[in-house]
Amino acid sequence: MIRTDSKWMISALLFGVVSLPISTLLSLEILNLGGNTIDVDYAISLSNAVLIPASLFWGYASDRFDIRSIILIGFGVSSVSLYLMALACSIILLIILYALFTFFSVSYSTPMNLLVIETTEKSRWAESFSKLSMLTSIGNLVGLILSTILVIFIHIYEIYIVLSIFSIAAFISAYLFTPRVFMGIERVSIVHHKESFFTRLKMHPLFFVHIPPNLHNFKMFKLSRLLKKPINYLPLLYLAIFIFYISSGLFNTLYPVSLYTKGLDKSIVLGIITEGMIAEILTFHLIGKYLEKKDERETSFRALLLRGSSYIAMGISTILSASFTEILGMLFYPLAAGVAFSAYYSASNTLIFKAIGGRNQGRSLGVYSTLVGVALFLGSFASGFISTRFGFITNFAIAGILLFISAFIFKILEEG
Repeated sequence: MIRTDSKWMISALLFGVVSLPISTLLSLEILNLGGNTIDVDYAISLSNAVLIPASLFWGYASDRFDIRSIILIGFGVSSVSLYLMALACSIILLIILYALFTFFSVSYSTPMNLLVIETTEKSRWAESFSKLSMLTSIGNLVGLILSTILVIFIHIYEIYIVLSIFSIAAFISAYLFTPRVFMGIERVSIVHHKESFFTRLKMHPLFFVHIPPNLHNFKMFKLSRLLKKPINYLPLLYLAIFIFYISSGLFNTLYPVSLYTKGLDKSIVLGIITEGMIAEILTFHLIGKYLEKKDERETSFRALLLRGSSYIAMGISTILSASFTEILGMLFYPLAAGVAFSAYYSASNTLIFKAIGGRNQGRSLGVYSTLVGVALFLGSFASGFISTRFGFITNFAIAGILLFISAFIFKILEEG
């Protein structure tokens, strides 16, 4: 195992200043340009759709190329696309550039997760991953505070230029501190041991593609396997995570829009999001040590119940007065997006890290990120239709109910 210091995480902090505020600013800018809820939904849906091929692409690339170069390419192109967004004068061009930004901005995620695995002992994965997440969240908080202040004095498109400076700083930091770590052939050594390989295949309920000339040699997926322990552990784990991100797509896509259309000022909308980030940072700071002594499945279960209840409460607030919407948002958004998300995110990702072990880690994390992208796309795509047809309260209530279902799955999980 290669041991390095954690200076390379500074680039995640710097890029975090850009990555979170940009989606909220985009939503508000689309409304400023004369767009509506559906236009915002299209923008976020396209961005989430781009996550699908992007996650696969960067995941496979991380197993084959120098991950330091991948991080640099991602930060570099993201900086350029962010600057171009400041020059965009139409909604369509803005949406396209945001999709381009999304494709390259996620390139650092899998490589940095791999750096955590490669540079940290397994017993400290939760602590190191929480540290990386905390630094990213600190960057998110700085970006939100900065955007909240700047939106009072300058136009949103001018804020893009300010944020691009931090993106360039992330590129420079990555260039200076990110170690060169190449994922070697040992990651796929399992396939060279046929008995072990086929035994593992039999333990997983997967679809098998039958290739000529052995058309008769294949196994069919059986839903009944989801009920058989312990072979149902991985599929149920991924199912629970998939449901979680569908819910996140439903809620996060239009929550800032729901506040803005209620009559709240742009600075207040950004302020509520900022409050959530403060809670997220504090939770990330504490959750690493907590998870070393607690069961990740139970932590996920409790976090999902809290997040689901908060979603429903914020949904109810959308049919109340603007002042109640603001108060309930300031109360429940930090619980949902801060405390609950940080606890769930650290716990579930630790479970994923343990599940993938040392087998094609870049590819496995890429596939996992693709699963997340598909779920976010489905949630964000449905969000606009549900909110327009049935109101924000219905959209957020469905998101909350989905989290309760995900919580139930984590409750019944038994590790094999």
